[in-house]
Amino acid sequence: MLTSKQLQDIKNLQIVCEKHEDIKVKLNWDMLKNRTDSLDDFLLYKEDQLIGFLGLYGFGETYELCGMIHPDYRKQQLFQELFQEAVQSLRSRSVRKLLLNSPGTSASGKEFIEKINASYDFTEYEMKWNKKSLSVNAADVQLRTATEKDIETIIDLDEKCFHVVRSDAESYTKRLLEESGEGNLMIVYNGATVGKIRIQRVDNRSFIYGFAIHPSHQGKGIGRNALSQVVMKESEWTSDIYLDVAATNRNALKLYESSGFQTFYSQDYYQFAL
Repeated sequence: MLTSKQLQDIKNLQIVCEKHEDIKVKLNWDMLKNRTDSLDDFLLYKEDQLIGFLGLYGFGETYELCGMIHPDYRKQQLFQELFQEAVQSLRSRSVRKLLLNSPGTSASGKEFIEKINASYDFTEYEMKWNKKSLSVNAADVQLRTATEKDIETIIDLDEKCFHVVRSDAESYTKRLLEESGEGNLMIVYNGATVGKIRIQRVDNRSFIYGFAIHPSHQGKGIGRNALSQVVMKESEWTSDIYLDVAATNRNALKLYESSGFQTFYSQDYYQFAL
């Protein structure tokens, strides 16, 4: 479990690194703040200053990795050392799949990826809403808070819409409901549960994740209706609304763009052979 000082040190280091390269580092703060042990966090201090951090994020059998080194301490193989520690930790737990996350415009990130021979997997785009007026019709489409009874439906949606391995989807879904149940919503169309969407509020900002409509109900305007309801509700609380979408999901990208969202940065994911 990370202490409040460690969390603040990580935040301070993130600010320095992001400013240095004009990037956004994805550290999954909701997971960092809810760690139950220290197996997935690797911190490097010089005296009392945090100069390096690497975090592992487990999603069932798949782990994601993201980290950073203070600009003044680069070119010293320090991140390589943190990376090797993390890899050994994963191997000791028999983890088979590791994805490295690097900001799309990070030169230092790309340089490290090339050195370890990781292979490109996909790109995730971060988008921001531009305060566009949206039409909301709640007659046929409603939103409700997800419960444990929805776990199988959520897993099915992740499998069919995002091609997530079932074991990964099951582990991730159960953890989400335990940690942030109210932010996980189900989309109901004419009485039937046909989709899901997740909202997280952090530092006066709203983030939308995991938005999915079952393939058998796509193309009916359900997704646009549900998204409009979420965005308009969140706009009463904040004007800073963000969402993530994978580059392969072109239909979702077009839906978001027509709803007033614009891409402002990307995260590239690479597979590393354990």
